[in-house]
Amino acid sequence: GADGADAPPSVDEDRQPPTGADGADAPPSVDEDRQPPQREVEIPPPPPDPDEARPDPPAAGEQPPLPDAPPAGDPGAEPAAVDDGDGDDGQGGCLIATAAHGTELAPQVQHLREVRDGTLMTTETGRAFMAAFGTAYYSFSPQVADLERGHPALRHAVAALAAPMLHALQVVDMAEPGSEAGVAAYGALAIALVAGMYVAAPAAGAWYAVRLGRAVRRPAAAA
Repeated sequence: GADGADAPPSVDEDRQPPTGADGADAPPSVDEDRQPPQREVEIPPPPPDPDEARPDPPAAGEQPPLPDAPPAGDPGAEPAAVDDGDGDDGQGGCLIATAAHGTELAPQVQHLREVRDGTLMTTETGRAFMAAFGTAYYSFSPQVADLERGHPALRHAVAALAAPMLHALQVVDMAEPGSEAGVAAYGALAIALVAGMYVAAPAAGAWYAVRLGRAVRRPAAAA
């Protein structure tokens, strides 16, 4: 120095730590891109008040509001078919047998459905037969079923008369599903048995009764 004392070592100004405006040491700079992202906390909405969703009760003597009526459809459109669980494409199930036995879950009704769906409907011949049979059957079966529901005696009589036909239809179960020849042969045999029981047998009985009546009247006329 000027007084002969040793001067302090020079300090490179470039190496001095940065100072703040007030002379204090400035904090080290932090890269803003390296800051951890701050997570936003979502606050769930409050639960709805059950009292607000509940409609006000009607006043005394006031009728409650009626539900809105469904929109009117096209008046020219056909009504939608009602499926009763029998899978007849809207025509209905075994109406007469169902009314006779009281439920479509009766074993007799189930057997008719199995013969139709499991055997007849597996071939072209069976489907053609069921189409022709269904056209005739569903032209009168709803009326007969309504009569059965209103008259228990008629319902029991129909169930008894249908029992032989159910036994005759067991022949169709012997046909191999999907076999045109088998379904046609056993179906024709079942039709012959049904016709024999419900047409030929009553006709033969009536003819025999007439012959017997004539034979009884002849001796009385001769005397």
